Amino acid sequence: MDYFNRDILPIIASRMKQDPVIVITGARQTGKTTLCEFQLPGTLDLPFTYISFDDPDERQRFQKAGVSILETIETPLVILDEVQKIPSIFDPLKLVIDRQRKKNGGSNKTFILTGSSQLLLLKNIRETLAGRVALCHMYPLSIHELTGKSGTPLLTQLWQKNKMPGRLTGEFYTLSPSRIRNLIRVRDESLAWGGYPPVWSRKEPADKLNWLKDYRKTYLERDISDIGQVADIDLFATVQKLLCSRTANILSVSEVARDVSLAVNTVKRYLNLLNISFQCFLLPPYFENAGKRLIKSPKLYFPDVGLNRVILGDITINKGASYETWVFSELIKWKQLQPVEPELFFYRTSAGMEIDFLIAGEGQIVPVEVKANDRATSADARNIEAFIKEHPGKAKFGIIVYKGSEIAEVRKNIWAIPDWYLFGTEYGG
Repeated sequence: MDYFNRDILPIIASRMKQDPVIVITGARQTGKTTLCEFQLPGTLDLPFTYISFDDPDERQRFQKAGVSILETIETPLVILDEVQKIPSIFDPLKLVIDRQRKKNGGSNKTFILTGSSQLLLLKNIRETLAGRVALCHMYPLSIHELTGKSGTPLLTQLWQKNKMPGRLTGEFYTLSPSRIRNLIRVRDESLAWGGYPPVWSRKEPADKLNWLKDYRKTYLERDISDIGQVADIDLFATVQKLLCSRTANILSVSEVARDVSLAVNTVKRYLNLLNISFQCFLLPPYFENAGKRLIKSPKLYFPDVGLNRVILGDITINKGASYETWVFSELIKWKQLQPVEPELFFYRTSAGMEIDFLIAGEGQIVPVEVKANDRATSADARNIEAFIKEHPGKAKFGIIVYKGSEIAEVRKNIWAIPDWYLFGTEYGG
């Protein structure tokens, strides 16, 4: 069977050298099991033992003799899938790891843990495995993974060098027309269907749509019952739909509560369930005063545009919000692959100046404006230019990411770069 090459593989392999436990979280059906059972052992060329706690018999077996079972496993790689279903596993695991450290001066086994529920999983990790674990997140497929490339995306080069390379346009125009057409085709499909791997294994649009509908149904009927008590699933689905219609907008919980005639705290609880099950993300605003980021309203994103189609049904959102949501999903997939993960913010002043995203790290900020058009102009760069002038020490250049097929410097140090080139290709200069 052919698998998509996952960009997180070398990150996991690198962290295995330092930590005895690697935890891979993420929404259901993002490819965690495939990665752990087939791709990771092959990449590392290690014998492994795979145990899934979806199996109730395995849960019962480990509840009776967790320590003994873990200690008798001889393979250097141990994969424990869906560990949130057996919270009692964490204490035996901690004991076995600590015994290994004392006995060998280190650990001779690496444990890979996967789970779909952030709440149940991370709570147990904090309580029992602190200082022994590295956390990784599995997202749906990025456009870089969908194009089948294994090198470094252009955005990584720009971020790590903190400047626009001099040969940027020259490199761009060496791409063949067939290569460009393929990149645009993949981008268009990603914009239409999102990145869940099972969607990409289906060729017919009807089959893709049916899978997404089944996924949402399973999420509502199974996942929500696993991680939170929701008395009325239909009401929860209505709130999910209403929140999804506000993707790429400032979140007002009180407004949503008013629209569905619910208490604010109920909507907050539903929002938290959506957040901990990886269905939505909250993006904080950027302020020089970090304290303000905690009290100001965030922007809301439902990151998978394919899943959003079935959540929204007959509700439509404007193409700008949908495209911004897709760019957000590419940015969160990209940023966790960096040696030091940058932070992501949006920017809005009291005077009304807005920038869609700020990528912020040690001493540097890259402002990113998103335009759902085939052309980008100098006017689109006005806010980025103002931001660079206000932050000359940190912001060296800016990016306008758009849907077109040309690359150009629209204002000094501000470049319009097609999305498929920014996220989906390798840059060699």
